[in-house]
Amino acid sequence: MKITANNAAQTLINEGLQKLDSLNFTQKLYAHDGTLWKQDSESVNFINGFLGWTEIYNWTLEQLPQIQSFAQEVRPLFGDIVLMGMGGSSLAPEVLRRLSGPREGWPRLLVLDSTNPGRVASVRAQINPARTLFIFASKSGGTVEPASQFAYFYEEVSKVSQNPGANFIAITDAGTGLETLAKEKKFRRVFINPADIGGRFSALSLFGAVPAVLSGFDAEGMLKSAAAAGEVFKTSQNNAAASLGALMGAAFARGRDKLTLLMPSHIASFGLWIEQLVAESTGKEGKGIVPVAGEALHKNFTYNNDRVFVYISCEGTDNEAVKEAAAALAKTGHPVFEVQMDGPCDIGAQFLLWEVATAAAGALMQINPFDQPNVQLAKTITKGLLADLEAGKKSAQTTAEFIASKNIAGSVGFDALGGDLYKLLGKHDYIALLAYLNETPETESVLYALRDKIFMRTKNAVLFGYGPRYLHSTGQLHKGDGNNGVFIVLTEEAEEDIKIPAQKYGFEALCNAQALADFKALEEKGRRAVKLHLNKPAARALAELSKKF
Repeated sequence: MKITANNAAQTLINEGLQKLDSLNFTQKLYAHDGTLWKQDSESVNFINGFLGWTEIYNWTLEQLPQIQSFAQEVRPLFGDIVLMGMGGSSLAPEVLRRLSGPREGWPRLLVLDSTNPGRVASVRAQINPARTLFIFASKSGGTVEPASQFAYFYEEVSKVSQNPGANFIAITDAGTGLETLAKEKKFRRVFINPADIGGRFSALSLFGAVPAVLSGFDAEGMLKSAAAAGEVFKTSQNNAAASLGALMGAAFARGRDKLTLLMPSHIASFGLWIEQLVAESTGKEGKGIVPVAGEALHKNFTYNNDRVFVYISCEGTDNEAVKEAAAALAKTGHPVFEVQMDGPCDIGAQFLLWEVATAAAGALMQINPFDQPNVQLAKTITKGLLADLEAGKKSAQTTAEFIASKNIAGSVGFDALGGDLYKLLGKHDYIALLAYLNETPETESVLYALRDKIFMRTKNAVLFGYGPRYLHSTGQLHKGDGNNGVFIVLTEEAEEDIKIPAQKYGFEALCNAQALADFKALEEKGRRAVKLHLNKPAARALAELSKKF
C-alpha cells in the first residue's frame, strides 16, 4: 500500500501524528485500551468490549476452510444468493459484489438493504425462490428491515418447498433472537460471529467473508491483504492508517470537516462503506466528520475551505480523470491524500486502513467511535408508528406532501422551497438528500442531477443516501453532529405494495413510517428538515420538484 500527500495534507498529518504519538495510539489500540477515547469507567468498559475487530482477519482466516466446504456443498443447489441486512451487515458484501461482479460457475449475489416495496419487488423478480439461498445477516438479530424481508421471502419459498428453512442461513452473534429463529425454522446453517465487533467494523469478520466465499470472491486473498497491512499498522507508529487518521482528526480541528472521497467509478461502492464507517463513528457529541461520497467532479471548481480530499486510486476506465482532478485540487492548496489500491483483493487492506484511521480520528476528537447514541431515537419512533398501524391507526403525515420541522416552519414554504432552504445555509453547512425511493435508473438519474444542481448553486457539500439504508450509517451523524446539516426527506407513492406476512401493514407503510420517524427524530434534535411525499411515478414527480431548486 502506497500513500502520498501534498504539502497542505502533510502539515495536518504531522500535527495529528504528534498528538497520536503522545496518546500512545498504536500500543493502546492493539492492547484494547479504551482510555484512548474516554476516561470514565462506564465508557471504557463499553469500548473495551468492541475492539475485537483489530486483528479479526486472523480468526476469520481460521474459519475459511469450513466456509469454503459449505460453499461447495450449496454451490450446485442455488443460482442466486440474496443477502438481507442493513448497515455493517450489508455494505461490505455490497462493495465486494460490485468490485468483482458475477463469478462464472458461482451463484450471483444480490444485496437487499431496503424496505421500499419497489426494491423488494425488483429483487423478487430477478430470482427463482426455489433456487435461491437467502442470508439473514444481523448482529443484533432484531433489526426490523431484514426481519420483514425474511418474513416475505420465507413465505415465497414456502410456496415452492416443503422445507423452506433449507434455503436460509444466518450470520449473527451468539444468543440472539435470530439464532433462535434459525433453529426454529431449520435454517441450513448458522454462522456465529464474535460478539466484540460492532457492525460497521465487521467487514473482515464472517459478515464479509461468508457472502464473499459463497459468491466466489477470493476471501482468502482479501483477508491475507488485511493481515499484511495489519502487521505494519501494529508495529509502526508512522503508517498509512495512522497518517490517514491523523489527517482526518487534524483537519476536523481546523474546520475542514468535509472528508471528500475521490475514486474511479468501478470502486465507487467502497465510498458507501467508508461513508457509513466515518459518519456513524465520528458524528456525535456535537462533533462530526462529514464523509462526501459520489459527488460529481467539475474542472476549475472553487470549493469552500471546509474540505479535505482523499483520492483512492485504482486502475480503471476513469481513473485518469479522477487523478487529474485530484492533482488540480492539490495545486489549489486543498489538502489531498492519495491511497493506491492494488486490485480487488487489496480491499481487505483498505477495510482495515479505514477502520484504524477512524479509530485514530476518534481519539483525536475525544469521542467514542464505537457507539451510536442517536440511532435508537428513530427506531423508537418507528416502533410507535408501526404499533399505531397494527392498531388500525394511520398518521396523515405519512402521506403529507410537505412538512417542515418546527424550528423552520414558517420560513420554508413548498412553492419557494429551494430558495427558502438556501437562505438557511451557512457557508460550512451541508445538505442531505434522503430518498426513501426505489433505486430505478430513472429516479437515480434525477436525484443525482438534483444533487449536482444544489451543489453548483451553493458550493455546499451535498450528501445523498437511500433510506432506510442511511439510518444505519449517516443517520447518526445527522442527529449527533454540530447541527450543520439541512435535510430533505423524500418518500413516494408505491407503484404496487407488498404485504409483510403476519403484519397488518406492507412494505410501503413500513418504509414511510421509517421516513416519518427519521424526520421526527431530526425535528426533536432541532435540525432543519423538510419531508416531501412524491406521487407516482416518482421520477416524474421528482423532476418537477427539482425545478424548485
